[in-house]
Amino acid sequence: MLIYRVFFYRVLVGSVLVFALTYSQNKVTRYDAKPTLALFTFENDSLPIEDLAFYTQLLELELNHTKSFIIVEQNQIYELLNEKGYDRIDCTSKDCAYEIGRIIGFKKAITGSLKIQADTCIISAELMNIQSQEGEVKSERTYVGEIKNINPYIQIMAWEFAGLDAPKDILEIVEKPDEVTDEEKKSIWAKWIIKPVNYI
Repeated sequence: MLIYRVFFYRVLVGSVLVFALTYSQNKVTRYDAKPTLALFTFENDSLPIEDLAFYTQLLELELNHTKSFIIVEQNQIYELLNEKGYDRIDCTSKDCAYEIGRIIGFKKAITGSLKIQADTCIISAELMNIQSQEGEVKSERTYVGEIKNINPYIQIMAWEFAGLDAPKDILEIVEKPDEVTDEEKKSIWAKWIIKPVNYI
C-alpha cells in the first residue's frame, strides 16, 4: 500500500511540474509574440499640435486593433522619465527614441514625420528595434487632397508595422484602381452616343 502511495505522489508531483513548465513557456511565448511598443510624436512643420496629436492617437488606436503590440502610453513614458531625471521628454528623432527605449525598457518604437506641401501630404514612419538599434519596417504614404481624408492612409500604416493585411474596408478606400474598368468604358461610350441625340 505504501508503494502505491509513493508512486501516486511521484506522478502527481511530476504532473504539476510539467504543467508549471508548460504554463511558464506559454507566458514567455505570449510576451515575445507581443512586444512592448512606444509611439513617439511625429515631426511636423505644418499642422497645429492638436491635429498632429489626433493623427498620432489614430495610429495608436489602429496599432491596438492589430493586437500585435503592447502599447506603452505616453503618460507612462513621461512618469518613468521624470523618475529617472531625464529631461529630453519631447522626442521625435530615432536617436532619442533608442535612448529612451534603453532607459525604460520597451522593445520597439515608432518615429516619423507628417509633412504637407500644397495639397500633398507625405506620411513617413519607421518601426525600430531598440536592442539592435535597427529599423525593421518603414512605411511611407503620399496623399493628394484634403487633410481630413487622410485617416485610412494612417490606419494602413499600423497594419504594415504589424506585418498583417489591413481590413478590406480600409484598403478599398486607399487602393482604388488607376485603370478604367471595361464597364466604366462602356458607360462612357454610351454617354457620348446619347449626348448628340439629346441636342436633336
